[in-house]
Amino acid sequence: MHVFFTLLAFLLTTGILILFHELGHFWMARLFHVRILRFSIGFGPFLWSRRLGRDQTEFGIAAIPLGGYVKMLGETPDEPLGPADRPRSFTGLHPARKFLVAAAGPLANLVLAVVAYAITAMAGIPGIAPVVGEVDPQGMAARAGLQAGDRVLAIGGRPVSDWQDVRMRLLAAAVGGTKVTLDVRAPGGMRREVRINLGHLPPDSIGSGFVSRTIGLGPYLPPVIGSVVPHSPAAGLGLRPGDRILDVNGQPVSSWQVFARIVEAHPMEEIQVRWQDARGQVRGGPVRPGLYLFQGRAIGRLGVTLAPLPASLVVLHQRSPLQALEYGMGETVRISRLTLEMLWRMVQGVASTSNISGPITIAQMAGESLELGVGPYFSFLALISVSLAILNLLPVPVLDGGHLVFHGVEWVTGRPVPPAVVQKAQMIGIVLLLMLLLFAFYNDLSRLLKP
Repeated sequence: MHVFFTLLAFLLTTGILILFHELGHFWMARLFHVRILRFSIGFGPFLWSRRLGRDQTEFGIAAIPLGGYVKMLGETPDEPLGPADRPRSFTGLHPARKFLVAAAGPLANLVLAVVAYAITAMAGIPGIAPVVGEVDPQGMAARAGLQAGDRVLAIGGRPVSDWQDVRMRLLAAAVGGTKVTLDVRAPGGMRREVRINLGHLPPDSIGSGFVSRTIGLGPYLPPVIGSVVPHSPAAGLGLRPGDRILDVNGQPVSSWQVFARIVEAHPMEEIQVRWQDARGQVRGGPVRPGLYLFQGRAIGRLGVTLAPLPASLVVLHQRSPLQALEYGMGETVRISRLTLEMLWRMVQGVASTSNISGPITIAQMAGESLELGVGPYFSFLALISVSLAILNLLPVPVLDGGHLVFHGVEWVTGRPVPPAVVQKAQMIGIVLLLMLLLFAFYNDLSRLLKP
């Protein structure tokens, strides 16, 4: 059932993204009175189709949900056209209008991102308060002087509201290769500035898990039990919902992450756990975590879950429609800039190409975000929509960016690019896209099989 739900989430997400993208091309072409022959969501044979409108345009859903297309009359220069067809053909358009038709798809995805971010902002974006709970003693944060309990107030002079802000600001600074200043407040109320130099980082350090892995920071998640699996090691030990873990093997447990890391490191090995129950009594005893395989690695599990965060650690931001629209535009611009910077850093060899994800990862993320609710899903949809827009604007033949180059050349020179040149360039573009897709699949499988 989980695989089925993930597949449905993937099809829903790709369907929305492709629909908006192709509607951009469709509406712009119709604005210039071009006749649309076919509107397809997906490639390959149609699973469903209908002919609608004065032009009897064929609208359909095809078998392969990895793209789509709008087939216009006279889309190729060598297509035979009668005298009555030319006024409504794509070939008959001015190059500037051809340029706008090609650009409308990616622009529609950016508009979708703005709307999705705005919906997220109006629904309310729940987040974890920017309180430091875990500091890796060997990480950059510890060397800079950050301590558990510090609350991050601003990064680079810009206020932060939740832990997601902390992650994104630090990632943006790392992609830019700059030093960054964090304004923090200690538990006692004293404020200070902490500086972290994010220049000259190893190429494989910028990506998923960057803040926790490279900088060595994690949010404060109290080590309080939320639920206990029946007949699990935790149940045998006597742990109950509401119990607070104090230490394991004599090592103080300051956060849930510390507790989980210690347990995972001792599969089938006896450990001593001490905790405080809901009545304030301190209890303890030995337990052997069960052995589980996670991504090919043996880890320990007790059979417990994290308790819901207290209200003091949960941040919920709800915005008015106007504020939400402003937020959506700002987030779309910021994510677009970050995506372009990340691509450029990959080309330079500074950022790891392991950040490139394929359909498998997208499907997993779509399913997980949809399970979390409206806000997380629309936020994910906006992020993927921006990525799709940027990808399509790359000057690669077959993609919209390649068509923009061809139409731009025609606009400047007054002559269309010869069909033979376009055909050869598109063959190269297809090969490049297939290579990129295979590499993305390789990254997806590597994540699944990574020990």
